[in-house]
Amino acid sequence: MINKKIVKNRMNWRNVSSDLKEAREQLEEIEERIQKKDLAEVELQLMLEHAYRHLNFAWNTRRVTTKNYANLTEAEFNKWSQSPKEIQIYTIPNKRKKKNS
Repeated sequence: MINKKIVKNRMNWRNVSSDLKEAREQLEEIEERIQKKDLAEVELQLMLEHAYRHLNFAWNTRRVTTKNYANLTEAEFNKWSQSPKEIQIYTIPNKRKKKNS
């Protein structure tokens, strides 16, 4: 017998893979534009925001059905675009103070 809770919480690798692919393509485009010296700061910002959104979506929609993902609401788009609360960005503790020049 299949446990419904396990099925319900199954990872949706299709969503994850799709968003990782989009993020990677955006980052590759940024690299290409930098090599060509054809990238304004505002464009870099917008392109990075786009890549971050896809990375956030990859995590935040990992358990969302493909049908729900394809028919997302504006509220879901805004929610899934946010940085995941479960992923901590580690920092290095400040051990040294800067010397005044």
